[in-house]
Amino acid sequence: MTKASPDIAIVGAGIAGAAAAYRLQQLGADVEVHEISSIPGGRMASLEIAGATFDHGAQFFTTRGGEFQNLVEEAANRGAARVWTHGFGDVPDGYQRWCGVPDMTAFARWLLEKSEATVRFDEAVTDLSQLKAQAIILTPPVPVSLSLAINSGLEPPSHVRKTLEAVDYKRTIAVLLVLNQTPLGTPATGAIQLLDDPYLAFISDNQAKGVSSLPALTVHLTNETSLELWEESDETIIHFTLDKLKTHLSNVDVASQAVTRWRYAGPVEVISDLSISWNSRPSLLIAGEAFNGPKVEGAFNSGIDAANKAIAGLSGGGGERCDE
Repeated sequence: MTKASPDIAIVGAGIAGAAAAYRLQQLGADVEVHEISSIPGGRMASLEIAGATFDHGAQFFTTRGGEFQNLVEEAANRGAARVWTHGFGDVPDGYQRWCGVPDMTAFARWLLEKSEATVRFDEAVTDLSQLKAQAIILTPPVPVSLSLAINSGLEPPSHVRKTLEAVDYKRTIAVLLVLNQTPLGTPATGAIQLLDDPYLAFISDNQAKGVSSLPALTVHLTNETSLELWEESDETIIHFTLDKLKTHLSNVDVASQAVTRWRYAGPVEVISDLSISWNSRPSLLIAGEAFNGPKVEGAFNSGIDAANKAIAGLSGGGGERCDE
C-alpha cells in the first residue's frame, strides 16, 4: 500500500529520474516521480506534427557498462528498444546505436514502469516543501535544479553551490520537417551524422527510422550555429536550414514545419562526481547528464548513484555528502 508521503521524491522523469526510481524500487523505497511534461524521457523526446512523429531530441544511445547493457537488452526483449544501426559512416564501425520503440521516449517509460513508482505527469514542482518526502532527487538541468533548491530554502553549502553554478550547457536547435514525399539522399538507416559541416550536425529521416508513418526529417543544427540563431524567428531558422540541407538531400518538399530549441542540450564540461548531495531537511540530491558525462548512460549512472546515496542517508549510513 502506498504511504501518504513517499520516502523519496524524484523531480524529472528523464533517464536519470527513471534510473533513480528503478534503483530505489530495488532497495525497497516508496517513490514518487514528478514530471512537468506529459511524457517521460527528458531530451529523449518525441513530438507529433501534422500526423508525422519525430524523435527531436537525442537520436540514439550507446551502452558500455554491464548493468546498463543488460537493462537495454531486457528492454529490447520487451519491445521497448532496438539496435538502430552499427554506425553512420559509409563503413559502419560495428558499435551498437540503440533507439527506443516506437520512439525515443520508450526506454524511459519502460524503466519507470519497471520501477513501479508513482509517476505524476503534467506536474510542475515550484516549491520542494510541497513534496513532503524524507529525501528529494532533482534531475532537471543543473541550473534549474539549483534555482529550485535555493528558492525552496534548501540552498547547498557554498562550495557545492560554486560547483553547480559553474556548469554551463550547449544549445541545440532542431528543425522538424513534415514532407510530402520521401527525400533523396538519405542512407538506408535514415540518418546522416555530419562531423565536418559547420551548420548542420545530424539529419534523421523518422520514417526510415521507423518512428513516423509519414516522411519527416529532424535536422539538428550545430551547437555554434544554434547559439548564433537562438534569438532568430522560426521562419528565419527554417529558411536557413532548408538552404543548408540542399548540400546533403534533394527532393525536400515541405508540407509542415516546426522548430524546437534545446536550451540545455548537454553540458560543456561535466562534474566528476556521479551525483551531489547535501544535508538538509529533507536531504537533497542532484543528478543528471552533467555528472559523469553528457550521455544517456552517464545520466543513468548518475541516477543510480543518487538513489544509492539517498537510501544510505535514510538508513543512517551517511553516504558521500558535500556538507561544510
